[in-house]
Amino acid sequence: MSHHRFTRVSRLHKGYHCRQVDAFLDHVEVSLGGVFPPPTASEVRQAGFELVRGGYAVAEVDEYLDALEERVLVAQGRLAGRRGRSDPAGEAEFLKTELTGPYMKRFARASFLRRGYHVDDVDEFVDRVVGALEGNDAVSVEDVRQVPFRPRRGGYREDAVDDAMDRVVEYLLLVRREGTADAEQEVRPAD
Repeated sequence: MSHHRFTRVSRLHKGYHCRQVDAFLDHVEVSLGGVFPPPTASEVRQAGFELVRGGYAVAEVDEYLDALEERVLVAQGRLAGRRGRSDPAGEAEFLKTELTGPYMKRFARASFLRRGYHVDDVDEFVDRVVGALEGNDAVSVEDVRQVPFRPRRGGYREDAVDDAMDRVVEYLLLVRREGTADAEQEVRPAD
């Protein structure tokens, strides 16, 4: 008798390879227990599993990985900011500086023979992110995680854009955590 963490899809459909998912999650959970250093949030975000018939339901595992990423960030203290204190305003300024650049030149480009992300798609989304950092627009963690960039030969290098989007996700998680901590303090009665 085997124990399964997630719903399995039928043998007619493909899902994530059960043993690969279980092994990865076991590794992360043991490391969060302090046995050895946990993987980075980026490694959790970029975890990939083989698609096989009868595997785990993809959406269910992905949702769990999103929550796990936040736990890993907290465990690593990466949300603590510079000098051990969270500084959402400083992080926002750092991101704005990094993301603001000339249109079509914000990230390194893939060679003409290689595929990258469509420049217009990326620049339009980065404009939204910068607008959100300036308080003129709203962008959620889910928006960043699910943004579809079309492939294009000679576009922006995927790794460069993905790294920037990882930093945006980490910032948004910091803001979310700060908002939750503030709300908890307001709910607690004064001593």
